[in-house]
Amino acid sequence: MSTVLIVDDDSNLRKMITKGLVRLGYQTLEAENGIKALEILQENTVSVIIMDLIMPEKGGVETLMEVHDKYPGIKLIAISGKVETNSDPVHRIADQFGVDAVFAKPFEIFDLLKLLQELAPIEKGIS
Repeated sequence: MSTVLIVDDDSNLRKMITKGLVRLGYQTLEAENGIKALEILQENTVSVIIMDLIMPEKGGVETLMEVHDKYPGIKLIAISGKVETNSDPVHRIADQFGVDAVFAKPFEIFDLLKLLQELAPIEKGIS
């Protein structure tokens, strides 16, 4: 089963994303900042990380750099409501650190869920 780590300082957004993922059959883990995310990665196998770019304590860009170096097989989705996601700096960061997609907040949860099904499909067992 695919596990998705949701990293965002907005607990309501984490819960909303978690709810959609669980309905699709994903396991989820949550972290409110990069420090917690890296702690979770030491203890768990994760297929995809959904990471806010701007957070207190240890932000998403810093954490993406570390994840890219230490966990190269993890798919990465960046989200942000505070930076222009179509800007050149964001696209350079995305390219440099292997980010698979960037979403601007607010985004359609269905678009995110569709992308996740492409990046880490759920294998359905025989009923």
